[in-house]
Amino acid sequence: MRADLLPRTFPSGRFAGLIFLVLAATGCKTEKDPDQPTLLGAPPATAYLGVEYYYNWGAYGGESILDYSLTNAPSWLALEDTSNKARQGIIMRGVPGLSGGARGEADLGQTENIEIVTTDGRMAGFQPFNIEVKRNVIALTGVNLTEGETQEAEDGAEKRCAIPELNAGSYTYDLPLFNADGSPNGTRVVTYPTTRGYVKVELDQPSVTEVKIAFELRTSFDPLVCDNNETDPAHQDCRYSRANTGAVIIGEDIVALSDPQNPPTDREGNPLDYIEYDESNRVISGGLVTFRPGITECYIPFEVVDDLIPEPTEVANVTLTEVRQGIASLGKGGVEVSANVSIDDNEPVLRLETIKGGTRDTINTGTNREYRAVVSGERKNQVRARLVRIGELTGVVETKTFEIGQNEHQGQFIANNELLFPIGPEGTPIDEVPFSVRGLAYTNSPDTLEDSAAPIGVDERFQAGREGYVRGVTETLLRVSLNRLNTPLVWNDGFVATDVAIGHDSRLFVAGYDISANHQVQVRIFDQTGTPLQVVEVTDPALVLQASEVVLDVGVRTVTGAVGNSQVSRYEIAVAFSTESGVLGAAAGGEDAVVSLLHFDGAEYVPSWTDDVFRIGSAGDDIVRWVGISDTTGYVLLGGETQGAWADNLYLGGTDSFLARVDTRPNANLLQPTLAWVKPVGSAADEQVVGGTAEGSLALLFGSSPSTLDGLGNVGPYFFKGNSADGEGLYQIGEDAGEILDHGFYSGSGVVLIGHGPYGYQFRKAQSEDAGTVNADDEIIRTRLNSGAGFVLGFSTAGAPFSAYTVNDDEDVSEEVLTRGVRFAGDIVVAGSTTGRFAGDQIPVTAPEAILARVDTADTELAFRNWRTQLAVENLTLLDLENYRDDELVVLADRNGERMVLIFSPEGELLTPITP
Repeated sequence: MRADLLPRTFPSGRFAGLIFLVLAATGCKTEKDPDQPTLLGAPPATAYLGVEYYYNWGAYGGESILDYSLTNAPSWLALEDTSNKARQGIIMRGVPGLSGGARGEADLGQTENIEIVTTDGRMAGFQPFNIEVKRNVIALTGVNLTEGETQEAEDGAEKRCAIPELNAGSYTYDLPLFNADGSPNGTRVVTYPTTRGYVKVELDQPSVTEVKIAFELRTSFDPLVCDNNETDPAHQDCRYSRANTGAVIIGEDIVALSDPQNPPTDREGNPLDYIEYDESNRVISGGLVTFRPGITECYIPFEVVDDLIPEPTEVANVTLTEVRQGIASLGKGGVEVSANVSIDDNEPVLRLETIKGGTRDTINTGTNREYRAVVSGERKNQVRARLVRIGELTGVVETKTFEIGQNEHQGQFIANNELLFPIGPEGTPIDEVPFSVRGLAYTNSPDTLEDSAAPIGVDERFQAGREGYVRGVTETLLRVSLNRLNTPLVWNDGFVATDVAIGHDSRLFVAGYDISANHQVQVRIFDQTGTPLQVVEVTDPALVLQASEVVLDVGVRTVTGAVGNSQVSRYEIAVAFSTESGVLGAAAGGEDAVVSLLHFDGAEYVPSWTDDVFRIGSAGDDIVRWVGISDTTGYVLLGGETQGAWADNLYLGGTDSFLARVDTRPNANLLQPTLAWVKPVGSAADEQVVGGTAEGSLALLFGSSPSTLDGLGNVGPYFFKGNSADGEGLYQIGEDAGEILDHGFYSGSGVVLIGHGPYGYQFRKAQSEDAGTVNADDEIIRTRLNSGAGFVLGFSTAGAPFSAYTVNDDEDVSEEVLTRGVRFAGDIVVAGSTTGRFAGDQIPVTAPEAILARVDTADTELAFRNWRTQLAVENLTLLDLENYRDDELVVLADRNGERMVLIFSPEGELLTPITP
């Protein structure tokens, strides 16, 4: 800003003398007037305590050399020379807190309307500005380290202290020892190598004076905080209590300096002159870091002890406690500044696995199975691992449900939960040893029905602070479920099982009919031992019915309770079958669909509707193939095949498929079923229904047809949405009438179609470069095989493919047919049959045999996700397949007309051997 002295009026008569001179000299002249004095620039609006504030003003104008002055300026700010003879302009500088009286923090804050004025004696220019003085803040940056590994060093640069050389040292201390019960057992002198690390300390702005800052190592470790009511701070329950988990012990895990005779140096071997350690205590854990003038980054070195003790990731912190010299601020709060030092352990780690490499298995109680314990990581000495149950044992009467040991002396089981990994005769570590888990008999607590499981991991409480042990890669290394149903569940009283389900606190639900009671429809409920809990009589045994496939679904949903609007779980069963009997409701014509809904009243399952059953149908035969319960609203879906027209719907000929929804409506204090809608899909040919889903808001039905249903020329497998508008939601995906769909379900991310055909299948994901070409869409590629094979195809509910798998024998010579599938631990397990050698070690067969296989949806090629099982049992057919907790595969099977429930482990081992 500039000002002519004539027209401008200044308060208090400022520059009055100059105004008089200008008036006296005013007159007519032809030469150009000189420029008024003008200041150039904009000084920084921020200054920092202890840091030089500097600005070089520019100026021009005036008839002679300009003079300068400051008004309303803080005491620390001054001009270098009020009359600069060498050039136009002036330097303004100062050090807040030091210059102008060394007022320290009294200089903090903002000063407004400071003015710098310049004049040639006749005219003047001035410019206002503001300056805010802030603290010069110190910051600290933490670091993540691993025992025995060197930290990645910083690059050298100006304004930095010398970077520490990250050399190794050693540290000696008294290692506490413990008895088996954790009580102290003296100490032993140990010497371990150390590696240096450092945290970075930064000063926001370079100070004009030295700044000395005190630092110390700190930890949350407190030996007075104990577990199990222990009071001795030397006890293992105190030093390694839950509260102390993850806390370093200063003087054992970390020190600031291990040996005063071996101080840290720079990369040229020169001692670091900016670090001083406090050596007044036996354990050196603090000191001073000094910032020389102009330096903004320094380092605090410390040493990490590379011990032989298995530990979780532990944390210490470096704390800046006070500024001993100079002007600087510890963080924005000005009290203390801390940063974490995280230390990962480098001891060998242990994993436990099945022979196929899995971490989940099931064994029968009273038996044992061998597993592998594998250690990874560098080591020179033998190591041990003590195994134990992880977590509290609940739900059983006994105090122990399994034992860990080894099979010795011709397979004899010897209990021993401590594994030894020795060094071999040539100095090579032996990193894999076998061990066994034996399931013990147990009895459930009165309120528990589920199978107990053995979550196994390392005994961290015992191993804590002890040399020569390994840590686990995770807390639970192996989960072994303990199955008590070790023979097939069969019926000799005339009951014929047709469908199974698992639900409601591990109950096994088996639907079927009783030949000895006029084909009475029943649901038999069992616990996990096969002990009957209830027989639900869906129909009256006095009614004479024909044999019919009975299907069921079990579900649980959250509803509002009767008291206080509380949310409670409602457990339900939907049972459906077909009948032409005229004694079950009003007959619609031919065979009709019959459904019953039941719920658990706290003691047993009872009918939910006023009438025990609800009958619906067309004028033709209606055969129920599937039933489902919505887990949100509780409506019941029925899927099946019809040979008639439902209400206003069109019958297309042959056997059509249908999906019907039955709602439950309140009527006074009663609940009554009502038919909400029916959606048929078909052609002039015969459609076959194989399944459906009622998950969430979905209402899907799966089927297969030799004819085209979608009008796009596709044949074979199809699925449709019953809750879509007419003409929408139908997707047919086959290209050949030989592609037969045998089962379908919803996987959580889309539908899964399971069946068999003459092709091998591969999914191709469209790439960005495929846009605008015939390959622009994702697709399933088919390759004709020499023999029939099973398929597992994935589609979105909008009909877009996303996966494809082929289940075939390795030699492609036998016929594989898949009939059922289920989601299992992120993969899909399928059941079916083969006419040849499906499992690698199975001898050739002359008649179809039952098979199970796990389809690895992640394509990992891991053995436990790609197993195959072939059952060398004549005339065995697998009818249904269910998943129990990802621990067991529950199979309904038929052998020569005898129905049975079989149990398989997660890796396909039959746990209920079938007698010849």
